[in-house]
Amino acid sequence: MELMTKYQYTYFIYPYMIEEEKYKKYLQGLLRNKKCKLRIFDKQKDIHLYTYFLPNIRKYMFWSFDTNRQGIKDFNKLDTSVKATLLAERDCNVFNYELEENLQGKVDDNNCIFFEITGIKIICFKTGVCFLVFKTNLENSENFSDILNFNYKFREVNSIAYNLKEYENIKIQSSSFKNVKDITTLIKEITGTENITNETNIGSEKFFVYSYSCLDQKDWNENTNEEDLDNLFEKYRSVLPSNSQILDDKYARKTENANEKKIIYKNQYIKYGFTSTSTVLFTSNINTSNFTIVPQKFESEYFYTYILVLYKKILLNKLNYDFKSKFKKAEEGLINFTKQIWIQDITNEEFGKKLESAWMENLGIETTYSKIKNEYDVSYKKHNVEELSKNNKITRVVVITILVVNILTILYVSLK
Repeated sequence: MELMTKYQYTYFIYPYMIEEEKYKKYLQGLLRNKKCKLRIFDKQKDIHLYTYFLPNIRKYMFWSFDTNRQGIKDFNKLDTSVKATLLAERDCNVFNYELEENLQGKVDDNNCIFFEITGIKIICFKTGVCFLVFKTNLENSENFSDILNFNYKFREVNSIAYNLKEYENIKIQSSSFKNVKDITTLIKEITGTENITNETNIGSEKFFVYSYSCLDQKDWNENTNEEDLDNLFEKYRSVLPSNSQILDDKYARKTENANEKKIIYKNQYIKYGFTSTSTVLFTSNINTSNFTIVPQKFESEYFYTYILVLYKKILLNKLNYDFKSKFKKAEEGLINFTKQIWIQDITNEEFGKKLESAWMENLGIETTYSKIKNEYDVSYKKHNVEELSKNNKITRVVVITILVVNILTILYVSLK
């Protein structure tokens, strides 16, 4: 069953970590890179973001909303090092990375899936947690099977597995790069060679996948075989190639007992799918809004919500790592995280809250937070015991020193 799409895109999200001590220097490097442009959010142009996010989260994610035009002009006049110092104090900064135009990377190969990188974002948080985001579209293809194969292949383009899976005969090629493997070079160029991603166990070899597809209504309507559609949707949700076999897709069917943490049906022709590393939106153009309003919201308000939820997960991993060797720093980080993000509501929009809940569940964030909180309590007690023991030793040394001095003083006086 070959489905045809009317509109599609996929965001591939690569998380990485910069040491906090080097974060300002890293921002300075981005500012000096002519291809990087700081994203300034405007209340009028970005009204959808401004009204969607609640004030505290809006301030945390998009500082420029609270800066007037004159303030932005004054900022732009500053020296690069001063800009970096100011940005390093902001909780979150977003950059757009501009690719060179008119690169000729295509060759004639009917077996290739051609794609285009239409946008690159760099999202940096004050804690050193960052995200490199690629937006992609397929070129000259409307086959849904190509989307399945492309998402499956591209998510591993930065991993060792990419070269090991050539036998799968899924070839991808881009007009943006002469060689797809050059993307790995770009990733290293942007993220730097000294990031501490691997040390904090955030599993960054494979991209996180955030994908939207709108099917032609002739392929998804009231007469469509739901079981066949669910089978393909399960491959899409799980980022599997088109030729993979789904052993059991019963849970993916629309029943009263459907797992709404894995699949959410917004209506008959809109459904969202989730795993711990992917989010997909599957629609039909039987409704006009499904290829106009819905994809715009998905790559704007909901996208930044997803980034914030991913940030929670990765920052918790980082704090867990820091507790092993930097207790005081990790303690301060956990307190700030709890105050600034954990206890804050992101939005009042009901469906936005539903998506947030699904992402939190699939990423296991509540469990991670509880585990780290318990570990913190144990570490805190241990740290206090060690500090008390250390202080007791110092006290004993001081007391002994005073006694010795007193004895010597008495002896000196008696000898006189």
